[in-house]
Amino acid sequence: MGDFWSDFPGMDTAITAVSDYIHTATASSNPIIQEALSELFHNPGKMLRPGMLILASQFGNPDPKRIYPLAAAIEMLHTATLIHDDVIDDSPLRRGLPAVHINYGKKDAVLIGDFLLSRCFLVAAEYTNPQNAVNLGKVISVICSMELNQDADRYRPSTSIRIYLQKIIGKTALLFSLACHVGASEAKAAAQITERLRRIGYNIGMAFQIIDDILDYTGNETELKKPVGNDIRAGLVTLPLICALRQDKDGKLRELVQTERFPNSDYNLILAATRNLGGIEAARSFAHRYTERALREIYKLPHGSAKDNIERLAKRLLVRTY
Repeated sequence: MGDFWSDFPGMDTAITAVSDYIHTATASSNPIIQEALSELFHNPGKMLRPGMLILASQFGNPDPKRIYPLAAAIEMLHTATLIHDDVIDDSPLRRGLPAVHINYGKKDAVLIGDFLLSRCFLVAAEYTNPQNAVNLGKVISVICSMELNQDADRYRPSTSIRIYLQKIIGKTALLFSLACHVGASEAKAAAQITERLRRIGYNIGMAFQIIDDILDYTGNETELKKPVGNDIRAGLVTLPLICALRQDKDGKLRELVQTERFPNSDYNLILAATRNLGGIEAARSFAHRYTERALREIYKLPHGSAKDNIERLAKRLLVRTY
């Protein structure tokens, strides 16, 4: 977490409480599960999704005894998807450390992810209303569907921006949106505010994922904690490449990413061509569009510290160098 939440009043304490709850909820008598999850949650990242849930709850009358476990459930769900993603992508690192499947094998990693999902549902069943539990199940269904679509499309170049956006809805935006909705609804915020926060979470999630995909082309490996060009190596066609392919008049980039050649192409050539064809700038325009949508919705929220906090979070996440 570092200092990410340090200037959000009360959030350091809240995030620590969520982390403590996660450790309690994921305790297991199985030594492999216990060791793997202890290592993973010892290095939890920024805890964005539980943080968003807590910030959204500030627009109502939050009960920490309910909000913190639900924030923990959201993080357990997110972490489970990361474990499964790393297995699917064969990613060696997660947050700068060996991924779970590297240390424990792919079979055990999948089972550890499944264990986390089961604990997520147990917590949700105890602390949230039936409709939010249903929404959680729907989100997991969409995440799985989008992962299958993404895996099927590896090394298959596409210029469809619509299909890309559908994928990142399931990959990122829905969980951000759900976190905001659950936080607000469980704190009994007004229905109009709850719906606005759901849209804010969605737009933040869309912009956040686009920016993350841009950083795969432009970022610093030390900051990213993964190799630049990781998506290209994995055969993932994201927005910068899609936008570049739409400007590839002489077909040189398309030749590099033809399905039969893509796995063996020089990824540095693909990165360079994507930049030269304006793919980065075009993708930035989409990130800017979703950022502006999120900020417009935030500006319509009731004035006060809750609004200030979620505005600060949006700007910190989205107004990044990319």
